[in-house]
Amino acid sequence: MARSRAWTAAPLVGCLLLSACGGSEGPTSFPPPDYSYLPKLRLNVGSLSIVDNAAASPDDLARHAPTPPDQALQTMARQRLIAAGNSGSGVFTIDRASITSAGGGALDGRLAVHLDILTGNGGHAGYAEAHVSRQFVPGDGGPDDGTRAELYDLTQQMMRDMNVEIEYQVQRTLKDWLVDASGAPLGGSVEQQALPPPNGASAAPATSLPVGGASVGTTPLGATPLAPTPLAPAPIAPPPQAPASLPSPASPAPQRSPPPGFLQPPAGTAPNGT
Repeated sequence: MARSRAWTAAPLVGCLLLSACGGSEGPTSFPPPDYSYLPKLRLNVGSLSIVDNAAASPDDLARHAPTPPDQALQTMARQRLIAAGNSGSGVFTIDRASITSAGGGALDGRLAVHLDILTGNGGHAGYAEAHVSRQFVPGDGGPDDGTRAELYDLTQQMMRDMNVEIEYQVQRTLKDWLVDASGAPLGGSVEQQALPPPNGASAAPATSLPVGGASVGTTPLGATPLAPTPLAPAPIAPPPQAPASLPSPASPAPQRSPPPGFLQPPAGTAPNGT
């Protein structure tokens, strides 16, 4: 029983030494980190530098990982942060990269970095920071097949989180310093611009208003209105013409004397001259 108590009280660092000497059946080789497939963060600065200020404490287990977390952070900065400008500088600083024992075989990992943008004369122009933390508990789905494998797995998980966090923070707080591959700024929003009409005249797009359930096009603002098509004059009806001759009322025919020699005197009268 005494021997068993002594084993459970042994520090986790002893397990690391046994694992390094082949006392564990865990993996013996671990691929180095590679983040070159992730999107590049191009900054409008002339140079970029990396500063490692992560101080290792005596109980820090990070140095025993196949790839220590601070080295993984340096690889990320070299592969993802690009100096794409002509002046100024960027400084990527590692503030913390630790893995400590949380008791019961659990591991507690923490990463903290920040990025400073400096002008050509050394003035401070921008700042972004990112923090992530992860905990490895044996039996929670991790490898749990050797201390080095556990440290490697925890480092990978933290770096996945850090890649997402640093990209988000840079795009949020340093968006005015981001450029694309051609050097064009990415900070401003891209506005759509309508193509000008022929002959250099500028016109807004025509709109349509519902009229009785149909759409009727309207003349764009600023455009020269089209001249209306002249309408043919309506034919003028000629004034009513008077008839050539109006029929006059019927008048009695003039009475004429009978021809001489044909008059007969009334009966019983003698003719004149007799």
